[in-house]
Amino acid sequence: MVLKTTPKKQILFLLFAVAFFLIPYTGSAQTRVYASSATSFQADNVPQSYDQNMTTAAQVRASSGIAVGIGQYSGYVELQFPSLLPANTTSYVKITTDDNLLPSLLGGNLGGLLADVLGAVLVGNQEFTVEAKNNNTVVLDGDSNVTADFSGDRLRIVINAAGEYLVAITPASAYNRIRLTNRVGSLLGLGNTKVLNIFEAYYISAPANCGTPAYTNFTGSGITLDALQLGSAGVENPQNAIDANTTNFSVLSLGLLGVGSTIEQAVYFEGLSTATDQFSVRIRLTGTLLDLNVANNIRILSYNGGTEVSNQTLSTLLSLNLLNLQGGTITTIPVSPGAPVDRIVVRFTSLVGASVTQNLDFFGVTRTVAPPVITPPSGGSYFACAGNTASLIATTGAGNELHWYTTQTGGTPTVLASGTPFVTPVLTTTTTFYVAAAKIGCPEESSRVAVPVTVTTVDTPTTTNATQQFCSFSAATVGDLQVNEPGITFYDAATGGNIVAPATLLTDNTIYYATLTDGVTGCESTTRLAITADLTDTCDVTLTLKAMLQGALFNATGGLMRDNLRAGGYIPLNQPYNSVLNSRFTHVGGGGTETTTNTVLQANAGTGDAIVDWVFVEMRDAANSQTVIRTVSALIQRDGDIVAANGGPLVVSGLPGTFMVSIKHRNHFGALYNQVLTATNQAVSLDFTTLTDADLYVLPGFTGQEAMATVGGIRALYSGNANFDTQVKYDGLANDRQVSASQVLSHPGNASQILNFANATGYSSGDVNMDGKVLYDGANNDRQLILNIIVTYPLNTNILANYNGMFEQLPQ
Repeated sequence: MVLKTTPKKQILFLLFAVAFFLIPYTGSAQTRVYASSATSFQADNVPQSYDQNMTTAAQVRASSGIAVGIGQYSGYVELQFPSLLPANTTSYVKITTDDNLLPSLLGGNLGGLLADVLGAVLVGNQEFTVEAKNNNTVVLDGDSNVTADFSGDRLRIVINAAGEYLVAITPASAYNRIRLTNRVGSLLGLGNTKVLNIFEAYYISAPANCGTPAYTNFTGSGITLDALQLGSAGVENPQNAIDANTTNFSVLSLGLLGVGSTIEQAVYFEGLSTATDQFSVRIRLTGTLLDLNVANNIRILSYNGGTEVSNQTLSTLLSLNLLNLQGGTITTIPVSPGAPVDRIVVRFTSLVGASVTQNLDFFGVTRTVAPPVITPPSGGSYFACAGNTASLIATTGAGNELHWYTTQTGGTPTVLASGTPFVTPVLTTTTTFYVAAAKIGCPEESSRVAVPVTVTTVDTPTTTNATQQFCSFSAATVGDLQVNEPGITFYDAATGGNIVAPATLLTDNTIYYATLTDGVTGCESTTRLAITADLTDTCDVTLTLKAMLQGALFNATGGLMRDNLRAGGYIPLNQPYNSVLNSRFTHVGGGGTETTTNTVLQANAGTGDAIVDWVFVEMRDAANSQTVIRTVSALIQRDGDIVAANGGPLVVSGLPGTFMVSIKHRNHFGALYNQVLTATNQAVSLDFTTLTDADLYVLPGFTGQEAMATVGGIRALYSGNANFDTQVKYDGLANDRQVSASQVLSHPGNASQILNFANATGYSSGDVNMDGKVLYDGANNDRQLILNIIVTYPLNTNILANYNGMFEQLPQ
């Protein structure tokens, strides 16, 4: 409806209003109780005023007569309801008039001014009276020619979304009848007849369940006739604020003059809200008005009948709801009266002295249930791990449902019952979801409540080697896979799959997938690190070996070997063994390059860990002891422990899981443990000093007694092999005594080349007692030691010096 009018606008409005009279009523589900009978005078088709058809009407006539005092009459229809209506029950009567009275009366206090603008005559032409009666007692009445009668809460003209005008009647007393009387005033000339069309009277016994307003009207104060005539003040198209088109709007206008005037539009709901219901008021303002702080001049009011329930400025509501207005943008303002109401009013007071057009676009009001209540998780807010979903929970009242959205506005909802978890899509980033509440079956929703979900993204773990090699016999587990970060979980698949426990043994050529777990949230990386396990059959093995050298035990005390070679500085830094020395010392598998340092050789002096000499360690094939698969030169300590050239544990690379071990020395016989060693966790241990005869490899015709010497109850490698071969001999060809004699005679310090030279010091193989010098004659000479070894050899039963049967007990 246009109230800011020019003559052209008046014509358009009338055509619009007439057209809407032809639209049948299509309201929400409700229960209307219609008047069921009527009495009348000067009325046609009276049954059509109570046939429950909103498109048919009774015609009530009024005539000015044919002459003064002749033929003049007023007509009426008195509609009766089936029962007595309680006090404060609102009933509605749809009417139309011949004269354009209703658009003026719709404006409440502005009725008289609007009539002047619209060219309507409220006094003297067509007039009508409304009476509410309890049987014959009038409990409420009003005349159309008294605009104040239709400006209160008891009696008013309202319009519905279809543009139809209705008289809204709310008596303070019980009633059961409504009489509408049509008459003509004194200004109307003779011979004129006016018709009042009465379509139907009804009240609502069961209001619509949903929250769309049914009626609207407006009023104002301080607005002048000039302002209305200029088309700059009033309400334009009030019915647009309650129609189903969300893009339609009414316009509340105060013009340019800024004279301290007020305009307000009310929207009415059928029935009271609940105390927790919320109302959404949609408005739009220009940026110019916002710059002038117009929010303090706009108020949103709520009523229960004629009783004001709430009254708040727009600025207060914006602050409460953390909202900001933007010029030219529709803003939804939540209003929560906190008590039952049936009317919302938007009141606009002009900015005094502002020389700008003061318009407010009013898009309407919807009533909804209260916003849902979010049920937070134990941590107080929702979070999810990247690549996972979250289950969000909200609750609403009985008879309601929840609408979950992925956007703050628009979108298609996921409808769930109260308390039913909303399972989000798979999340990769922090995301906010929104939930609104609505009555089941109703389109109106509460304001949406934001439910942020913090998504924790965990980086993919890293490693320096995507293919990691492990020993096949080391019992390596998943926990041994090397990842740069802590907090790792392994799976058997790139996605999904099963957790692989850290204690699980690795299998060859298998890919294991690592995820990093956040210590706070427990989230895992979404992309898994692939690590391939490569199990090799030859590995690094730590050898814990112990042996004794017979030569270094002569004249030794405390169960420790002498370390004269170390003390004299005679032990070479480079290992001394090679095939040139004798084929017995041929290196296999990369050995022969071992070197030590003076720091290692000088360490631990005076203790059992002091170095005695280099030894030659052989690893032999488990199935064929004649085959040497790996050799290494190592250092032997006074207590017999064999260590690496750097003084640390003896770690040998390239070994299988099972093998045999033999130990050799440059002027001692070697010995072979005749059992196969099995590496456990890549380590083996073997103590040659405690081996029994049965533990030692022997050549045919020999026993373990001849494989190693026994010194002070412990086993030791036989000394006396000065020429590096496989025999110890005192006489005969290639005897060892002669090697000692030769080394004494050829020593650089023995210029006279005498056999009893006593200072042939150095690192010599003829020094079979390992005291740091070769002696052929004199006390503790090496010749005598060789003789003693020969004559005490178990098989030399005849104690022969030229015995030729002492052989090294190793595979030949």
